[in-house]
Amino acid sequence: MCLEILLKRTDLTVVGAVSSDGVGRDSLGVPMLGTDRDRADITQREQIDAFCVAIGDNRVRQEISSDITDSGLLTATLVSNEAVVSDTAVIGEGCQLMPGSVVTAATSLGEGTIVNTNASIDHDGRIGRFVHVAPGVAIGGDVTIGDRTFVGIGARVLPGVTLGSDVIIGAGAVVLHDVPDGVTVVGVPARPQPDRP
Repeated sequence: MCLEILLKRTDLTVVGAVSSDGVGRDSLGVPMLGTDRDRADITQREQIDAFCVAIGDNRVRQEISSDITDSGLLTATLVSNEAVVSDTAVIGEGCQLMPGSVVTAATSLGEGTIVNTNASIDHDGRIGRFVHVAPGVAIGGDVTIGDRTFVGIGARVLPGVTLGSDVIIGAGAVVLHDVPDGVTVVGVPARPQPDRP
């Protein structure tokens, strides 16, 4: 999906893709240039100045994005033509807003955050770095989300709730109360997932 958004932009040229194993899909419509490990050589050979880090895993996306920016390159920010973004929203570098996503008034998205297909974040949201808001999620107003948190498909987060860093919200969960750092919650209403043996 990121590639489709990139290919519609007239302000840049997509030269190709890289992956962890160097294998791509014919349907992408761009050549595979190599693996993640070849990134430095590819950057010089192709005169690349920016990458789009299209990886769903928050921690891996952060690590690769940091490597890219540490080497002096940019991480591309993608906003689909089918996304709705308030003029008062602040979108960090490397964010990805997919088709049907909605980011409303006075909301800020930290670097590298994904707001996936048909997900919405209401007013005054404070979303950390490298967060992933999965398809169909609805986040109420005045919600704070810490770095690297994952909000699963179709989940709901009520207004005023704070989610810590490295939190996992299960698919379809309804979050009524704050969730501390590193906790996984599931269900309706969302409750901490018991430790498994």
